[in-house]
Amino acid sequence: MSAATDYYTDLLESAFDLESISILVAAGATQAEVAAALEIDVTAPVAEFPDAEAEDGSAYALVDVAGGVLAVELSGYADPSRAALRELSSGGRSAAVVRSNIQAHLRFGCARDGELLFDDHEYMYVDDPEPVPAELKELFLEAWDDLEAEEPEPTSDGFAVALAMAEVVTGIRLTAADLAAVQEAGFRPAPSLRYVEGLSAEE
Repeated sequence: MSAATDYYTDLLESAFDLESISILVAAGATQAEVAAALEIDVTAPVAEFPDAEAEDGSAYALVDVAGGVLAVELSGYADPSRAALRELSSGGRSAAVVRSNIQAHLRFGCARDGELLFDDHEYMYVDDPEPVPAELKELFLEAWDDLEAEEPEPTSDGFAVALAMAEVVTGIRLTAADLAAVQEAGFRPAPSLRYVEGLSAEE
């Protein structure tokens, strides 16, 4: 396990329920830009995360972090589309998303300067690691579950690895204070399934 993966493993121990969550890190962005890309209703008052059975859609909390913005939602179904990643990374910026949901789909996606570098909604199980950017390959291999191997053995937690890769892309290291700020920030409504809808539109 790399030092970066070890760091995020420890950081996440008691932060959130990682079964259902989307974490977006946008370097060089403002909260207004992230809210626009995620279609967050900024006119709505901040509130606790909505009851999944009582509300349609989802909700995001936004906080400023050193170097950019951290956005978190707690359903695992409101992660940003690829188009949103490209938008938030335009103009020499960068963005990355890590998403987990109750279907055990662990996504990692990232973009830089308006171009998608990598994205897969079950990144640990890609057939071929060749498309993974060279700067991420060593970390990626810690989590890759090679289903063709006789004894596939990922050596690290996939969520922690994904956050470590997000740090490489964005240059932003999340801290315990950042995660605590999310808990205090409150949430505003945002639509769900934009990522899935975007994939369908690309087909």
